[in-house]
Amino acid sequence: GIAFDGGDPDRPYIAHAFHDSEHPDVVSRDNRSQNILRTPAGNELRMEDKRGEEHVALSTEYGKTQLNQGHITDQQDKPRGSGFELHTDEHGVIRVAKGLFVTADGQSKGVGEVLDMATTLREIEIAIKQIEQLKLVQEQVDALIVDIDVQREAFRKRLQPLNELIHFSAPEGVAFISGEHLQMTTAENIHINAGGDISAGAMDNVNLMAGEKVGLFAHKEKLSLIAGEGPIKVEAQNAAMKITAAKKLSLSAEQDILFAGKKRIVLIGGGSYLKLEAGRIEYGTEAKYLRKIKRTHKAVAREMPMTVPYLPGDGKYDLALNFNDELIPIAGAQYEIHFEGGTQLEGTLNDQGYALHKNVPFEAATVKYKLPPPEPEASWDPWDMLLNTLSEKEV
Repeated sequence: GIAFDGGDPDRPYIAHAFHDSEHPDVVSRDNRSQNILRTPAGNELRMEDKRGEEHVALSTEYGKTQLNQGHITDQQDKPRGSGFELHTDEHGVIRVAKGLFVTADGQSKGVGEVLDMATTLREIEIAIKQIEQLKLVQEQVDALIVDIDVQREAFRKRLQPLNELIHFSAPEGVAFISGEHLQMTTAENIHINAGGDISAGAMDNVNLMAGEKVGLFAHKEKLSLIAGEGPIKVEAQNAAMKITAAKKLSLSAEQDILFAGKKRIVLIGGGSYLKLEAGRIEYGTEAKYLRKIKRTHKAVAREMPMTVPYLPGDGKYDLALNFNDELIPIAGAQYEIHFEGGTQLEGTLNDQGYALHKNVPFEAATVKYKLPPPEPEASWDPWDMLLNTLSEKEV
């Protein structure tokens, strides 16, 4: 129906909506506790005033995008849950300029400051103080020091004022789960602090890489490095390696223990020493030298060949080839190396099936091996073998 403001015919307005069989009223006797605004295209705002079932639902048919609040029901008014639900079959975006605080710390009846982060900030401060205590121990034992100052600065400038930051908080736990990949990327730092344990596990591989340093420090208990089946490989490729213990240092193996030094090996115990180097063995002591043996054998002079594992040099562009068949070296095999940029190299593997090229291009390459021809089998005549067999039987 149309009415006129103040009876002025020049100021009409729509005052009423009349319904008929083709345009029925969306509020009927069955849902008279609701207020519904619905457009011809299906956009709808529904408000329910029934006690204990109050809710507000805002929806559009495009992408089935819905915002449901309060006592949430389906299209047949059957309960689906309570709280709020934001749903769409299309993409969804939450974009804020100053900061976003997502928390499971409740505020009963909505009483309190909107940005009340006292509980979460207190937990972060406790964790940082615990790490600071470990830092003091690290400094005493000359371990790689954790950078607490960066965490303090981020806490003061970003977390406390919620400055261009997304803050997730929950009193009992936060879970991130993905059916495929989960990626965490930052242009600067990642800080992980825990008052209890940090556990990480993978059914396949765990890769830890650092452009500069890696530090491991256990303050009170042991540090374990165990391989259940495969070998353990530790290398200092361009520097020294130190293993020091305040008490007993034990090395044991069920098979062999090999000590190899390209220049020399020196063993020192209580001042007495044994020095092994090229062409010379020297041992000495200030007191008694005791030998308990059954017999001594002297033979011609000889040395034991030593294979030194490959370690990359100072340059970043060395290429090593190691060719074997089920751990048996393929010695003397010729090869060609074709680099992606056009460079070609060739050579022959040594007796250990190994070759090294330094200062090679830093690009992808393909290696082609030319296997040596197999040794010919001894020729034989089946008739001769049969005659020899018969002759042996007659004898």
